[in-house]
Amino acid sequence: MGIFKQTASLFRASEQEMRKTRTLIIMALLMALSIVVASFRIRTPYFSISASSIVKMYAALLAGPVGGAAFGFARDLLQFFIANTGDAFFPGYTFTETLGMFLYGLFYFKRPVKLHTVLIGKLVVVIICNILLGTLWLSMMSGKAFLFYLPPRIVKNAVQWIVDSIVFYMAAKALERAGLTRMIQNTDV
Repeated sequence: MGIFKQTASLFRASEQEMRKTRTLIIMALLMALSIVVASFRIRTPYFSISASSIVKMYAALLAGPVGGAAFGFARDLLQFFIANTGDAFFPGYTFTETLGMFLYGLFYFKRPVKLHTVLIGKLVVVIICNILLGTLWLSMMSGKAFLFYLPPRIVKNAVQWIVDSIVFYMAAKALERAGLTRMIQNTDV
């Protein structure tokens, strides 16, 4: 029963965080930053690489699972309409972005930034969202077999899992030491 109370408390805290004006402003700025950073990605037929996930992970750390899911949903739609690179809209990608941000929020919100927590949270998102769902959507959109895309996506995501986790950990710790994270989360405005 304790885990259900903790989870309910986490969801309430995340929902309350999104009622703060300062949090909404920070989320909007982080959303804009993540869209700009995503425009500097490396694209191949099998995958793309971008540092925007670092910004998204920090947004989930600040906003939690509820705010993270809202951020992911809105960000995916905005990126499609503002910074579309010619890709067709597919709701599966919006679902995946929303789910990934929700999961990041579960792992990072109101928790101390620790490397093992960052690695586990990122690994869960990589496996569920990037490897399984992302490969499924890519297969559906292209008409090629799931297994055609799976091996290169596993390799790319294994490397990016480590790199993103370490970069996010270092950035989040630096922002924590600078007092920015505390300042955003402790305001009632």
